Amino acid sequence: MKKSIHIIVKYFYPVAAGIEANILETYSVLVKNGWDITIHTSKDTLTEKNILPVFETIRGLKVVRYPFAQFSYWPQINWDKAGIVCLHNFNVAPHFFIMLYALYRKLLGKTGVVFTLTPHGGFNPDWSIFPAAVAWVKQLYHFTIGTLLINLTIDGVRAVSVWEKREIIKKGVLPEKVTTISNGMENEAYVDVDKRATAEIKAKVKEFGRYIIQIGRIYSIKNNETTIKSLLNIPKDIKLILAGPVGDEQYKKSLIKLIEKHKLTNRVIFLGVIRGVDKYYLIKHAQMMVHMAHWESFCNVVHEAMSQGLVCIVANNTALPLLIKDGVNGYCVETTNYLEVSKKINYVLDPKNRKEMKKISKTNRVFGLKESWSSVARTMENWFTSKLI
Repeated sequence: MKKSIHIIVKYFYPVAAGIEANILETYSVLVKNGWDITIHTSKDTLTEKNILPVFETIRGLKVVRYPFAQFSYWPQINWDKAGIVCLHNFNVAPHFFIMLYALYRKLLGKTGVVFTLTPHGGFNPDWSIFPAAVAWVKQLYHFTIGTLLINLTIDGVRAVSVWEKREIIKKGVLPEKVTTISNGMENEAYVDVDKRATAEIKAKVKEFGRYIIQIGRIYSIKNNETTIKSLLNIPKDIKLILAGPVGDEQYKKSLIKLIEKHKLTNRVIFLGVIRGVDKYYLIKHAQMMVHMAHWESFCNVVHEAMSQGLVCIVANNTALPLLIKDGVNGYCVETTNYLEVSKKINYVLDPKNRKEMKKISKTNRVFGLKESWSSVARTMENWFTSKLI
């Protein structure tokens, strides 16, 4: 059995979002267990093209980067000795061409390569973020030839949530191909963050005073505007901390205009990317997390908030209500209803509801720490091994 994995994904670190975290945290565990892992990715970040080094090693993972010319690249792989080829996300290119090549190999009877797919919601995304014509073409591709190629060439599909598995099967992917292996928690979530956090983040948190938090890319799918508008009807000392990379500069500019229009400049803070223990310290000391995204296939950041005992208010769509049960470990609100978000924020803040919030906090802490990335990686390792046998 050749314990070799080639990962194909558009972005990787230093890009910091759900897919990249998933890959880094799980496959770095497999490296320690003796797997030889190479990540084939682009030289791009979310906002800049062709700037990252061609070769790099990150936590034992060999990273090979390519110019993303003509919206694609072809990974340099010795296919006869590849072991496992893992497609992450569901981009048209290079995924389509690799599945075609996999079909070619299977028709020729060539064995020795296992092809897997982890869509991270990319197979059934929030279509509203695409221009209408692009969405139509992508849907036509995904749910016709894309589905056919998955069924003919992919040896196993990993869904990151029960919701994603259900949606994939609903669109025609063979049920026996799909396995749910959810996301986990970083090691930093299990330490005493009050002792381990840096003086810099402690000073910032002290300066913020009371705040709510949303973590993730500054991108339209995250629906930051609803949370921003909710500030208009909650106590004026409460700030909103938006932590994460800018995925769309134009969207950030539109948020700044909204903030200025409502005179909220002193209450909304774009903090940028925060990693490690400092991220968990920032989460732990928030009043709550508010995450009103239009779409999530799992939602790592809400899971991270739960690990620190935070009450979460989330949008009532896609995988979010499977993670946050309304009234049990947080609250689900209609996605764009900022007035209802305000009401829920005020409800969580109300001292009369402190006993209820403590109960939710305790429930979330237990649930959030239940699965580490290491335990998820062990499940993945067993899944990969079963495909190689």
